[in-house]
Amino acid sequence: MLKTLTSFGASGAWWPNDLIHFPNSTQKQLAHFLFSEDGLYLSSYRYNMGGDGGNDTQEVTTNGSRVESFLLRNGTYDWNRDHAGVLFLKIAQEYAVPYITFFINAAPSHIATNGAACGWNMTAATVSAFADYVETVVSYWTTHGIDITYTSPMNEPDNNRSDCGQEGMSVTPALRPSVFKAIRAALNNSTAAAKVAIIGDETSQITTQAYPEYPIWLPSSAASLSNIAVHNYDYPSDEALAVYYQEVLNLTGGHPPPVKFTETCCSTTAGSGSGVFGAQYDPTMANALIAQSFDWWTAVTNLPCSPTVEGEQCGAAINETAGYNSGLVYIDPNYNQTHDYRLWYTKRAFMMKHFAYFHRPGSARLEVPQEQLPFGVNAIASKSAGSAAGVYGGQEPEDGAWSVLFMNNQTHAYNLTLAAPGGRAKLTRVVETTNEADWADVSPRPVVEHGKGGKGMVVGTPEEGISRGR
Repeated sequence: MLKTLTSFGASGAWWPNDLIHFPNSTQKQLAHFLFSEDGLYLSSYRYNMGGDGGNDTQEVTTNGSRVESFLLRNGTYDWNRDHAGVLFLKIAQEYAVPYITFFINAAPSHIATNGAACGWNMTAATVSAFADYVETVVSYWTTHGIDITYTSPMNEPDNNRSDCGQEGMSVTPALRPSVFKAIRAALNNSTAAAKVAIIGDETSQITTQAYPEYPIWLPSSAASLSNIAVHNYDYPSDEALAVYYQEVLNLTGGHPPPVKFTETCCSTTAGSGSGVFGAQYDPTMANALIAQSFDWWTAVTNLPCSPTVEGEQCGAAINETAGYNSGLVYIDPNYNQTHDYRLWYTKRAFMMKHFAYFHRPGSARLEVPQEQLPFGVNAIASKSAGSAAGVYGGQEPEDGAWSVLFMNNQTHAYNLTLAAPGGRAKLTRVVETTNEADWADVSPRPVVEHGKGGKGMVVGTPEEGISRGR
């Protein structure tokens, strides 16, 4: 069964507020690592449309998590705001990231009923102003060189962040269809933004929120959405996901918008057992195995300690009680004092590269039956669409190139035979990420025998490595 792949990426969230203070050389190093073909080659970037309008009645209290809105509290627009976020938005555009999303944690304080970008509940009376705001911002940036694919007008709308630890507004399930319809109408009436699609509703948990809430808002909203966007912070099982998707089918007459997992992170179980959201910093190979979502929550975040003060083990070793597995790249949280501007890469980042580099947007994914694989081994196979000279060095076959990614959650290796479709194969590259190496070419390559590629291909373990190839 073939299904079209969309993108693999990460969120801008709030980290540009820190990186704007880093040396220009480090900013370029990070951008190259995230977006270039030599780096992770992410195909999706989520830009945070901030809500702070200046002179808010209450400001977001978490240091670095306050993002400036282009709409000021007095109702005028200032397009020079959010210098940090715009810097990396423009860099993503310069690297031609295929999918750019403008996502919104909260409407700006000018629209909010409490004059703050947190702690309030959207009302029917504010929907029109909110739709106009979304259209105005999206139209401005599309006419100023940003190729915006999606806008996502709400984020985890069951939580209004009443403590103002971060931006947030609640939108009741009954009100969500009005929001989506109003924004779709506003975009349709805009010459600049008519092609920008809407995704939603970015609810945070599938079993406790999506199950009961989708019947309220999805049937009357599906026509306004290009994709259903959902987070998975309850870490649902395969069985729970099957129930979820069946509900989506039932509520949309069997023709749903495609589902996008737009945010995941922070599990402490590292690919085995039930997922648990909690404090832990694990940059190792074991925790890389949970990165199986389209969009990781955030590209950059803080280490749980300062390497300058506590030594190199701060960034290299597991911390079971502090930090979060929320980033692909980490920085010293005390860089202002230590002037330590190093970037700390995780195995999770290179895991994302295996997804993003080989499985590009538009590729057709082949359903790989789990019963054909050993227990604890997963695989993704896809066939490239159109020209992929940047990835395949201009050697892509006329009928497209196949890419296969193996992930092993077990503690021992397996020998697998990979039979190429059509009985003919030319194995062009095999790369792996292991405890010892990041994105390394495998040598010697698995043999190709009698038209079958990958005979005897070894799939590694969390201790010994993980082998993926094309």
